[in-house]
Amino acid sequence: MTKLYLHKSMSSKFDLRNVLRHPIVYTTYQKLVGGYRARRLFIENHVPITPGQKLLDIGCGPADLLDFLPKVDYTGIDHDADYIAQAKKKYGDKGTFICADVDELKLSANEHFDFIIAAGVLHHLDDAQCLHLFDTLSKVLKPGGRFVSMDGCFIPNQNKISEYFLKKDRGEFVRTQQAYEVLANKGFDNVEVTIDESYFKIPYTSIILSCH
Repeated sequence: MTKLYLHKSMSSKFDLRNVLRHPIVYTTYQKLVGGYRARRLFIENHVPITPGQKLLDIGCGPADLLDFLPKVDYTGIDHDADYIAQAKKKYGDKGTFICADVDELKLSANEHFDFIIAAGVLHHLDDAQCLHLFDTLSKVLKPGGRFVSMDGCFIPNQNKISEYFLKKDRGEFVRTQQAYEVLANKGFDNVEVTIDESYFKIPYTSIILSCH
């Protein structure tokens, strides 16, 4: 789910961001801070997918979301080859796993999905990249399909610890609620927004966009 990393100011001898590149370490770390729990709640509360439906997971990492999904037609895409290798090793034929960068994402016009999710992705993309992604994904959503994302978010009167973690996140484009909404409304006709501060074990503000 949302990827929490410490800032570049950390000692060059130990950079947690580099350690977290290892898929097993990343998954363990996410369990410790509540990211694994956040994944489960994200699916339970915002992705009402049913068995047999088609789902595309953008920025899937090691595809841990599969632990919380019913038996669906799953495709996971991530730019990190190590994450994709771990996903293939752990989940095998439970999904299709593709190593590709968001900016170079090419999806067949003949393939359409009931749900497309992007957990912890948008805050790594600038505005132009987000709009390009929305345009690409809108073309492969089935009629009535849904795009659902989850990212860190700045809000008024925010918990100072939550704000600190967001400022130290590896993603350079953590936005305000309004900024996320403006972008999403440019890409989709209907956008529903949820702000939640309870998904993680640490203070952390999440924004969930559910777009039709």
